[in-house]
Amino acid sequence: MTDLRIGMVSWAHVHAEFRAKAISEIPGARIVAISDDDQDRGRAAAARHGVDTFVEDWRDLVTRDDVDIVMVHSENSRHAEQVVAAAEAGKHVFCEKPIATTVADATAMAEAVRKAGVDGTAAFVSRFSKEADRAKKIVDSGVLGRVLLTRGFIGLAGIAEIGCPPDMTAWMNDPVLGGGGAWIDEGSHGIDLLRWLVGEITEVSAFTANRHKPDLDGEDIAVALLRYADGGLGEIGTVWSLSADIGMRNNLEIYGTDGTLVMRATDPFPRVEVYRSGDDPLYRGWTTPHIEADATEPHDYGSWPPHTHHYKREVASYLHRAAAGLRPFGPTLDDGLACLRVIAAGYESAGKGGGAVATLDQ
Repeated sequence: MTDLRIGMVSWAHVHAEFRAKAISEIPGARIVAISDDDQDRGRAAAARHGVDTFVEDWRDLVTRDDVDIVMVHSENSRHAEQVVAAAEAGKHVFCEKPIATTVADATAMAEAVRKAGVDGTAAFVSRFSKEADRAKKIVDSGVLGRVLLTRGFIGLAGIAEIGCPPDMTAWMNDPVLGGGGAWIDEGSHGIDLLRWLVGEITEVSAFTANRHKPDLDGEDIAVALLRYADGGLGEIGTVWSLSADIGMRNNLEIYGTDGTLVMRATDPFPRVEVYRSGDDPLYRGWTTPHIEADATEPHDYGSWPPHTHHYKREVASYLHRAAAGLRPFGPTLDDGLACLRVIAAGYESAGKGGGAVATLDQ
């Protein structure tokens, strides 16, 4: 079987580097071309990863006959044009999250891949931690009963503070290119996890503020109350000014009628904890399921870049499904659209002083 041939559009987001490294270590796929508006940055990436072909204009890359998959890691507001063009050229598309900065753009992207009959993947890498995978299996098993309430927190010390390159820090601090602050960036991870684990979110009441980043033209903290389609409730907080050891957190709590689940995915000691109620004392109480650390890259959150093993699992899963023709190849652009509806509803709510906003109104 021939290798999957990948074209990379932009190195604006540092996740392009993580995924390129993962591709180089996984048999059956290779990067055949790279394009970047910042030509020095793009040519340097091509040299690092042994890619002979640098394409100055991304429009020429997405139409190449030797490209099967286009991976997009440009500034958030530029995703839509590039994804739509790639889909129209008959390429499968993998797009960094958030997939867009407006619901209209995200809708156009999802419609473009459907019309073209190609696969469109939203890069929700947080699903691919071992802790999230175990949490998903536990929730789906039904052991927690009916979910009543969820609590989530996800945050960073800041884009620059965790070691992202200065050019990435600059565009993510730009409300036009980035689309907002902590809510659209880290909030997208948290909202996607909650949708994936629990279900659709139909209503949002949110507040945003800038408490610690005067140079940021957007929010460095946000908090939202959520209503799920089945009537359950939730809350989520996110921050770009986190002061805690490794400078990152991704924690979830899920409270059900028959049990409770706590997930600490980005933590000095990542783990999942489960409480089971019921009549049988043998199983009643708290347990911490064993999660085997990766042999080649154990949990090491004390250095940058942290949690790159998540990206390896994400890319490996994506390439396996793509090679086998198993649709969808990963989280879909429809997932990205649904997530962005929640984010947009949150911003609208915050702009109105926290009043509830329906996600389907976006």
